[in-house]
Amino acid sequence: MPNVKNNLSAQDTQRRLLEAAGIVFAERGFHSATIKDITDRAGAALASVNYHFRDKTELYAAVIRRIQTDAARIVPPVEEQTGPAISRLRRAILHVVQQMIRRGQPPWERILMARELAQPSPALDPLIETVGRPLHERLGALIAEATGRREDDDAVILATSSVIGQCLYHVEHQSLIHRLHPQLHGELDTDQIADHIAEFSLAGIRAMARRPEANGHKAAAPRKRRRRGGRP
Repeated sequence: MPNVKNNLSAQDTQRRLLEAAGIVFAERGFHSATIKDITDRAGAALASVNYHFRDKTELYAAVIRRIQTDAARIVPPVEEQTGPAISRLRRAILHVVQQMIRRGQPPWERILMARELAQPSPALDPLIETVGRPLHERLGALIAEATGRREDDDAVILATSSVIGQCLYHVEHQSLIHRLHPQLHGELDTDQIADHIAEFSLAGIRAMARRPEANGHKAAAPRKRRRRGGRP
């Protein structure tokens, strides 16, 4: 019979190591953080890191994987191709903002991810493939459909990045927004923020759809009329 008590104890130690590692890596960065810093904060033995994660590199990767698993919820689900693309895009934006706000990630996660984005490590690649790329592809496909452009059109890629950038700003920088605009403090809820981003973005996307190069082809410059006799 397996020793349930020991299994539960091992799981608790692993959980405490992950939480402590996230805090220490955020505070000091990967290179400056030490195993002793982490185990002291976790209240665990030095050998526990080797037992559960092999080394500091694998422990760091495990922390990023933990963030990745939780962050995957922000990717909008694939919807059936019913209804206008604009309506489906609005729902997708609402989903992204709501999930970002509802995640309620600890402060150290934001700091750690800022460090990781500034100085990417190999641990970032799975997060990009699991969260970043699907998010861009899902929103990009809807923007392309709504504008009549190809998904690889530069304008679609930039518009997708702009939508995601707004979501990140409004969610991740609430303290800055409240300091700049204290009158907004406590007044905007999740749906209001999402509606604003959707309305603002959709106005630009509708304008893109009206531009003559909407299918990825620039409009030909109008020719000058020629006078009779062949002279311009």
